[in-house]
Amino acid sequence: MSRLLILIIALLSQTLLLADPHKIYDIRGASEKLDANLTQFLVAWRTDTITPIQNGTYCKVCVNGDTDRKTVALTFDDAPDENVTSQILDVLKETNVQASFFMIGQTMEDTNTTAVIRAANEGHLVLNHSFSHPHLSALTPEKITHELNAASERINALTGHYPLLIRPPYGSIDQSVVDTINAQGFTTVLWSLDSLDWAIKEKDAIIDNVLANIRPGDIVLMHSGQSNHATAEALPLLIDKLRQSGYTFVRVDEMLGIRAYR
Repeated sequence: MSRLLILIIALLSQTLLLADPHKIYDIRGASEKLDANLTQFLVAWRTDTITPIQNGTYCKVCVNGDTDRKTVALTFDDAPDENVTSQILDVLKETNVQASFFMIGQTMEDTNTTAVIRAANEGHLVLNHSFSHPHLSALTPEKITHELNAASERINALTGHYPLLIRPPYGSIDQSVVDTINAQGFTTVLWSLDSLDWAIKEKDAIIDNVLANIRPGDIVLMHSGQSNHATAEALPLLIDKLRQSGYTFVRVDEMLGIRAYR
């Protein structure tokens, strides 16, 4: 065997050893349309949140999937809204994409229940985004537990599935919140790429942000509340562009290899 071939094999072996499909990403998402104060706030929140996850201080807190697989999980917070959530479901059906919806229990009433039931019937995940959308870090463990169980019970009543995956509103977690969530048998699912659609209400800016920052295994934060019409408008082109770049779409339970429901 030549020295050159031995060197090539050694370099390939080293690359494989260094590859880490379980790497925890930093949280991305940026736009020149954000003002300096909001940008500074986001940088501080992302650092404070991701560091204990990467260090293993927080257990059962998921940020991204396998970084060696060119998959992406689209997730939508703040549903249901009969209009915007339905528009997003229309796009997902037309493009044959499965997604994950983190829904607020308190808004699941009247005509909004149609979107909840439809999402479940069309194969999307209907997951827990608390009952009343508070900052969980401002609540006692007893009140956090109520928020978790009340939301999952309402989802179960409508869909027949009791979700075990929770996304805390605003990504608001600390050690007490994580411990309380874990004690109730839930798993926290955050995100690795923020579309910033909660702050940027422009279709093109949302698309540009996601495409500029996408990585294999990203969990993308988007929204489907009543103010998120730009998200619904951005979605068809965004899905098309990601597919052209070789990405496939999966639900978060598939990406993370965990159970979504009890």
